[in-house]
Amino acid sequence: MTEEKQETYVRKTRRSQPGSHRFALAKQGLTGPRLSGLALSINEELRRDLSVIKAQSRRAGNDDGYVVKFLSMCETHIVGPEGFAFQSKAKSFGGQSDDKAANDLIEEHFENWGKKGSCDVTGRYSWQDIQTLFIRTVAEDGEILVRFVEGFPNQYGFALQLLDSAHLDINYNREIKDGTRIRMGVELDEWDRPVAYHILTNHPGDRVYFYGNTRYEHIPASEMLLAFLPFRVGQCRGVPWAHAALLEMHHLHGYREAELTGARVAASKMLAYEPDSDVEPEEEDDEPDFVEEVEPGMAVVVPYGYTLKELNFNQSGSNFAAYMKEGKRGAASGLDVSYNTLGNDGEGISFSSLRQFVLEDRDGWKKKQRWMRQELCDLVKSKWLRMSLLSNAIPGLRFSELKRLDNHRFQGRRWDWVDPLKDEKANTEAINNMTKSPLQIIRERGEDPETVINELLEFETMVEQVRKKRAVTTQQQGNQNGKEEEQDS
Repeated sequence: MTEEKQETYVRKTRRSQPGSHRFALAKQGLTGPRLSGLALSINEELRRDLSVIKAQSRRAGNDDGYVVKFLSMCETHIVGPEGFAFQSKAKSFGGQSDDKAANDLIEEHFENWGKKGSCDVTGRYSWQDIQTLFIRTVAEDGEILVRFVEGFPNQYGFALQLLDSAHLDINYNREIKDGTRIRMGVELDEWDRPVAYHILTNHPGDRVYFYGNTRYEHIPASEMLLAFLPFRVGQCRGVPWAHAALLEMHHLHGYREAELTGARVAASKMLAYEPDSDVEPEEEDDEPDFVEEVEPGMAVVVPYGYTLKELNFNQSGSNFAAYMKEGKRGAASGLDVSYNTLGNDGEGISFSSLRQFVLEDRDGWKKKQRWMRQELCDLVKSKWLRMSLLSNAIPGLRFSELKRLDNHRFQGRRWDWVDPLKDEKANTEAINNMTKSPLQIIRERGEDPETVINELLEFETMVEQVRKKRAVTTQQQGNQNGKEEEQDS
């Protein structure tokens, strides 16, 4: 084939490609939305939009009842009323079994450290309070800063400091050297691993910040945690969890406000004085005496030359409930929770449907529990144990044994069913069919099998002691009755 024929063939082939082979969404301006042709990185998107998203999320967290409900659900279902249950799993020197004596010591001292006034540098929070604040802040702001203060003047030489993520300046971006760079206050190496955080010494919302005191403190990543739930590769800052629902919530709030205003106006009976076109106005300086406020049963005298007209503003509101329901459904999808729970709406839902929604919600809460356990709880416990052993705060345990002692388990809360009898029967059948073990069932309920077994053994011991005391008492009463019968005879 000659070069001329080849060129003609290529030209014909290019022209014959039909436009219908493109993705429909890519047809900008025709059937798809208008998008920028340049694909921005996640960090560039956050640099441009994160401050506005966080401000809107905080506003909704203060004023929007459904967002407040969502944040409360995060506290209730992720942390729970008692926080994550901690159990030490230190191994014996041979590594074949658990070291019960060491585990009891570690659990006792970790509980003591977690009391209010010890684990937090301000002395305001307990370990459970820190967990609750952690998850609420991450849900509302998308991120939180947790500083590990080693050498703090308490018994264990370790405490936590919670910081607002606003201390990380979104506009602080630098190229340093050797591939190291600063993105929105986070210093990253060539592998995008955080190596340090450049923290504003003053909160940008404080007035002192605006008087030339923009100073940064360089804190290594080993001493601080920027906790956020990532949703895209390469992300170095967090996004509020309600970001996909905030716009829908904003529309719902505006629509509800407009409907309520219309309903109030429609419910108000108003009067208007209308000039009579058949009556010529008199040339007088004084204004007519108009009655602007009326009371029940009150008679009104209409000024000469005017007629009284009643104003009625009809407000049907027939679409209000349907629109609000659909809007809340969309918002619930953006929050990754079921609409019935978020909207407090149990109308017209069957038990089986409710169970399905609850199961899906609980799986979502478990995913967030797993993230929080790995992100915060495991890290805090390991750092606490290291500093406690260095400070000789746990008698009988040495720092040289850190490797075997630093094993533990945090268990998130679990939930009971509305009909627990059916679930208990199902668990019994599962044990009989050997599809579940009792240990697995105990863990699914949020309990520790070892603790449950020890409590059962303790209970059996107590029952045995009571039985022995009753037997002795019964025997003494029998002997006493026998002596009385002998004396009577």
